[in-house]
Amino acid sequence: MSVHILPEKDQALYNVLSLVASCFYRPTPELLEDLQTLPEIVTFLDPEMADAADRMLTEIKNQNLDELLKEYSRLFIGPFQLEAPPFGSVYLESEGRLMGQSTSEVKRMYKECGLDLSPDFKSPPDHVAAELEFLAYLGLQENSSQDEEQKMFYQQQRALFLHRHIGYWFPLLAENIEKHTFQPFYMELSRLTRQLLELAQADLEVWCTSND
Repeated sequence: MSVHILPEKDQALYNVLSLVASCFYRPTPELLEDLQTLPEIVTFLDPEMADAADRMLTEIKNQNLDELLKEYSRLFIGPFQLEAPPFGSVYLESEGRLMGQSTSEVKRMYKECGLDLSPDFKSPPDHVAAELEFLAYLGLQENSSQDEEQKMFYQQQRALFLHRHIGYWFPLLAENIEKHTFQPFYMELSRLTRQLLELAQADLEVWCTSND
């Protein structure tokens, strides 16, 4: 039985990944507005994921922004023990080293796809938000390309990036978030993101099998 996502659901998957990526940045008052469409898109993509999206939206509506900022900082910034480091190299490099070879590979992949980080982006290139945005970009470019060679390029990049980077290390970050967070918003964000990446990987496995 094929689990390949229909083209319109491919679009929905990568739109949702772009939305959840924004949740891994420092929370702002605009975040609530940005997430208004999240439950609707997630329900279209997979109704079983809808509860997590609904709870995220409910939490951010009811949560004081200062409290959300405190939890964000405690999990992802510090200043003391970093409970859930949001950088791929922490999970991929020996001894959790920042800015290692894996970070350089991520930066190279961005450039190969014609992208560069904004000068306003002060975090390492393998920050979880940047990697999720890049995965969404690859999926959307693949989905919209009319050129078969270009489509194949984005498919291959997506497969490599999921296998070697965000799809590999995000479950480790999710474990840290779900172990240490006191905030339901980040608990649901972690769970939903994990499910979305599993869906992306399942779809990719079907594509790879059909192209063997």
